[in-house]
Amino acid sequence: MRSWFAIRERCERCGLRFERGQDEEHDYWFGAYTLNFIATEVVFAVALLLALLVTWPNPPWTLVLYGGGLLMVLTPIALYPVSKALWLALDLAARPVQPEDFAA
Repeated sequence: MRSWFAIRERCERCGLRFERGQDEEHDYWFGAYTLNFIATEVVFAVALLLALLVTWPNPPWTLVLYGGGLLMVLTPIALYPVSKALWLALDLAARPVQPEDFAA
């Protein structure tokens, strides 16, 4: 059974490989990891700011600590497929499709 956050190897319609440049660039998905990390940090910062603004002057620090930890674990899992797809889109914008991107 296929996982809900797994990305396919290639597009079913056109055959484009999603891991472009896999042969010469072993860390292709480092950009997706970086996007995921940045998004997770932004989500945490916004949630922390909102929690502090709503509960000031007596924030519930225990709830902030455990809620923040849970948020930092679940956010990257939830954003995993989005970050990979976004990185592919950015890569396609920077490097147009080549014939070898459709190779078997």
